[in-house]
Amino acid sequence: MRNTLDRKVVFLPSKTQEPVNSTFQGFRAPTSNTTYTPNQFFDVVIPNFSRGVVRIVGYLLRKTLGWCDANGNPQEEQIEVTYSELERRAGVSRDMIRGALDAALEGHILECVTAGRAKHAQDAGQTACYQLCWSSVPYTTRVDAFQGFFEGEGNRTDIPNEFFDVVIPNEPLSVVKVVGSIIRHSIGFQAKHGRRRQQVALSYQQIENYAHFGSRSDLAKAIRIALEKNYIVRLESGVFSPEATERRRAVYALRWFDNPIGQKNAPAPERSEIQTSISQIFAPADQSENRTNIKTKPGNETGNSQQAADTGLYQKLLAFGFSEKTAEKLLREHSTQDIEDQIAWLPQRAPARSPAGLLRRAIEQKWPAPIKLRSAEVSGTAGWEFARCFYAAYGGNRGEPVNEPSPREALAAETFVQRLVRATAGEDTPGEWGRTLGHLARDQRNPFPSLTLAIRQLGDTYLVQMEKQRLHGQLASITQQREQHEHTHRSAWLRWLAEREADMRVTRQDDFAGFIAKRENDRAELTADPKPWSHRVLEHFDTESARLSAFREFFHLPDFWQWDAEINSQSFKPTP
Repeated sequence: MRNTLDRKVVFLPSKTQEPVNSTFQGFRAPTSNTTYTPNQFFDVVIPNFSRGVVRIVGYLLRKTLGWCDANGNPQEEQIEVTYSELERRAGVSRDMIRGALDAALEGHILECVTAGRAKHAQDAGQTACYQLCWSSVPYTTRVDAFQGFFEGEGNRTDIPNEFFDVVIPNEPLSVVKVVGSIIRHSIGFQAKHGRRRQQVALSYQQIENYAHFGSRSDLAKAIRIALEKNYIVRLESGVFSPEATERRRAVYALRWFDNPIGQKNAPAPERSEIQTSISQIFAPADQSENRTNIKTKPGNETGNSQQAADTGLYQKLLAFGFSEKTAEKLLREHSTQDIEDQIAWLPQRAPARSPAGLLRRAIEQKWPAPIKLRSAEVSGTAGWEFARCFYAAYGGNRGEPVNEPSPREALAAETFVQRLVRATAGEDTPGEWGRTLGHLARDQRNPFPSLTLAIRQLGDTYLVQMEKQRLHGQLASITQQREQHEHTHRSAWLRWLAEREADMRVTRQDDFAGFIAKRENDRAELTADPKPWSHRVLEHFDTESARLSAFREFFHLPDFWQWDAEINSQSFKPTP
């Protein structure tokens, strides 16, 4: 692959090129007419760079890697590309080329081999020469860590040339992102036994996150354009539901010219047992070239299947539209009870389009019972008590609640109650909390009769209010405890100061004489001061408490709380 890495592209003055045919009937199967493309073009370049950068880099990938021999080496060592060719074939306007090149250089996608030099009287000038930037840094999908396309083996995919010749130069970047996301997550990944996926289940959120879309409306418009122009097909519509177990992602695939899938629902991409002509030209280094006809069988192939067939469960599955092979597989791999439960629960899931598909996913993924049937699970829980008291307070009922909340409301309230428990340090009173929120919802200018809506609109305010009440209560309790503790132990602290005074009167006579002199000086100043407060201080000047306080300050002895923490054997310890 060294020749591929060294291949250069030179930008020359304009020359005329033929226009591109815009008619598109589908991608050719990637068994020939492909470009062996680094996956980082999809993971790094398309999601993070401008349309001009994507079009220039896509065109250079097509020119340099789209014409290789069987060993992956380019058939021509150097390709000359003019500005006019970039404008006509890559779809980049002339005034945007310079900015796109600079962005590609800064992002380590391209590198400058020879700097351009302007032509003038004494110099014929020099054409700038660029090439794809390759790096031995380990493969990364992070744009901030990207130092060039990974030059090692693997991490590349044979991409149909139509993606580079038709889609990239002619479509908005949003459409390129949609088609590129489906390419990357379908034929860009290998399924079992080295085969390539043909289709992929992708949600709006997954495409939005992967391709870095700015808004859902842009994404919806891009998908619609890609469908209208035959770039992709939607094999199965997605379902959005408040019930997580009932949601499913849409299934998309590329529109293939010679294999128009989409006319019937195909098996899931990772589980397909159908051989496909879509495969890579060059197998990765860690894939074995040896084929084998040895197949493994899951255990318990007969017992459960035969028993279920005898009880009529097999016929029930066939009545839902399952094939005999699929019905036998479900009976072989899952217990009779699990299958019967899912069949019984299916009407509660309200399948919109494909009951059989929904039933199969429920069986294979072992979905729990629908929330409508889980009343017994939530009855008596803290969330259930919170919800029923909420509705009682909202309706003005001060007595025993009458209405029973739905399981969905009880589960939503359970989560909120757990947050309240943490905010109130375990004061678990869900009924009182529910009534408080019910009164709060009722007192709003626009009342919230729904518990779920009330939690969404008022939950944070109520939670902050509860936390403030707890903190104020804790502060008041600690303050009261401190006052009581000081009242109890203050006399012991004064006795300790008196003992220090008696000791220093003997052991530090000079210092103590200084203390007495200061006391006399303070007395004289207070006596001479005509201010009323001086006379009030003088009235208490000779009390034991005032004398010991002055003694403590003069000799820098501990105040009450320092003495309590360092010396008192019964120091303060707040109780919850």
